[in-house]
Amino acid sequence: MSGPLKVAHYPFPAVYGMEQVKKALMCAIANPRVKTVLIRGASGTGKTLVARSIGEISGKSIVNVPLNVTDEQLFGCLDIESAIKEGNLVLQEGLLQRADGNILYMDDVNLFEQRMINGVIEAVLSGKVKIERENMSTSYEVDTILVATMNIHDSYLSPVILDHFDICVDADYPEDEPGRTEILRRSLAFDADPDAFCEKYAEEEKTISEKIKTASKIIDEMEIDEEVARTIAEISGGMDIDGSRGDLSAINVAMSLAALDGRKVMAFDDIEDAAVFTLAHRRKVPKGRRVDQMEKVVHSSVGFNTESRAIFKAVHPDRENPDIDAVELGEEDEGPDGDVLATAGEKRVYMGAEQEDVISKIGETFKTIDLFERNEDKARGATKNKGKRSLQQSGNRDGRYVGSRITEDKNPDLAFDATVRAAAPYQRKRHAEQASDMAVIIEKTDMREKIREARTSSTFLFAVDTSGSLIIRNRMTAVKGAILSLLQEHYVKKDRVGFVTFNEKSIDMLLQPSREVEVIYKMLDELAIGKRTPLSAALQYLSDYMSMYTKKRPNDECFVVLVTDGGANVPLDPEDKETDPLEEALGIARRMNLPSVKWIVIDSEKRTDKAHYAKDFADALRARYYTLDELRIETREQQNLIRVAKQRIMK
Repeated sequence: MSGPLKVAHYPFPAVYGMEQVKKALMCAIANPRVKTVLIRGASGTGKTLVARSIGEISGKSIVNVPLNVTDEQLFGCLDIESAIKEGNLVLQEGLLQRADGNILYMDDVNLFEQRMINGVIEAVLSGKVKIERENMSTSYEVDTILVATMNIHDSYLSPVILDHFDICVDADYPEDEPGRTEILRRSLAFDADPDAFCEKYAEEEKTISEKIKTASKIIDEMEIDEEVARTIAEISGGMDIDGSRGDLSAINVAMSLAALDGRKVMAFDDIEDAAVFTLAHRRKVPKGRRVDQMEKVVHSSVGFNTESRAIFKAVHPDRENPDIDAVELGEEDEGPDGDVLATAGEKRVYMGAEQEDVISKIGETFKTIDLFERNEDKARGATKNKGKRSLQQSGNRDGRYVGSRITEDKNPDLAFDATVRAAAPYQRKRHAEQASDMAVIIEKTDMREKIREARTSSTFLFAVDTSGSLIIRNRMTAVKGAILSLLQEHYVKKDRVGFVTFNEKSIDMLLQPSREVEVIYKMLDELAIGKRTPLSAALQYLSDYMSMYTKKRPNDECFVVLVTDGGANVPLDPEDKETDPLEEALGIARRMNLPSVKWIVIDSEKRTDKAHYAKDFADALRARYYTLDELRIETREQQNLIRVAKQRIMK
């Protein structure tokens, strides 16, 4: 079990740059009401270094939570020795108990199980750990600060978990040459002689430590001004943040910032900095996302004054006008013959008979739903796959040991620790009844086997219709934006993603299924539009390809994401003038027989006065069907609310 770190500490003031991170950590140490801090940044930016350097300035130990920690190690478990020798059920100390009065540190917190993260945060915020396991029912107090880090290029944290972090700050790593040089110089000096290096910064560390102690005393004497509370509430409301947790965090951090500056009265700069630390990560609308007119949030309705505009500018550095939190999307313009014009930058393209390939820009990105969501498979089953998508119980001895269960197998994957814990309370009685020289008498009813979890492996093949109808109706820009949004979702889930395009000229496999999702970004940027839609040939190609692919990877969950308006106008035989291309393509779709492949159809048609043939193909392929708008999380949430409302009305 891991305990306080024994390695030579890197001095807190010796960490070059990272001023915002340092300020956030000092706020948490100074104010006992600030309990949780999250540091986000790319790999190698010094997140772990600065987090572990606070031990000396805080006078506390850093208790590290390793990534492979078990529930027993983290929360505490039965003391086996006491149970065997004395027959008493006594709790053995866990990491959380060891963190009482110290600082709990979780590196790469986003890689932990969500259940475990929730348990730790609940314990830290409530100050109490409750244990209900192994015939034990007990609890203990814990007073600690949780400092966590996460790599922004890896997995992600849900909004619910993010909301429980009082402070969330990005690692402000210096990108300039002098800054990088200074980091190298300090690192080499520390490696060469850690003691001499620490001695060099000892006085500065002592000064910071005294500053924090003084700030703690000031905070105890501070009173909340009504104007400060009103300003924070106004800012939080203007940013459309749910709940009051963000407001409470903001006012506590503002108090800390003022106290660290030696003041008992909060200034507006304190509120501004506190808003950045505590409210930015709680925003419902991702930074920089455009929304349509139905979703606009006009901040002028909140009554933005000069000071509030400064806050808005601090939290939204990419926007110049704080009164409008949206960019209106342009309407489709009509061409001379009724055709819609496609706009690429300032250039408008009329689609004529002699159309050439056109490259359109990538449209807006947005937070998407997860195409992998399995409404029919909510219970965890067994799997032999290992990937990054979701956890399922492993059907063999591979995977992470996460728990135990009673077993009657003759040769189980024995969970020795759980077996001994199950047998421990009965040892005195068994030794009194049986003549045995065994230190621990284990009976069949004590046997426990390991529950292991592995991650599922998934493959998504995007098949995109790049025919002229998309550019005529000004839809390719939106299609590219939607695909890029979906790719961002699959990048963090580490899915295998392939990319196929089809138009009259050719059917091209631009990328074989791979986890190198970022390669597709450049392909999207340079994606050209052809003329007509050979949907029959595309479906036949996809069927043949996925038939071979599933034989090579029989354990993968495979999906084909067909992005099209369904307007098939080229038959399998281009010279065939009698066959209806649409009926032919629908026939191929109905005959498709790939049991291990699931289909998803994304309808790129927008206009309501046009037939949505993509819906017919979704029915023929027994596929899930989405419009481009339905890919947005906001749209899906609105639909769920409407459905719930209808159900209540019917009842």
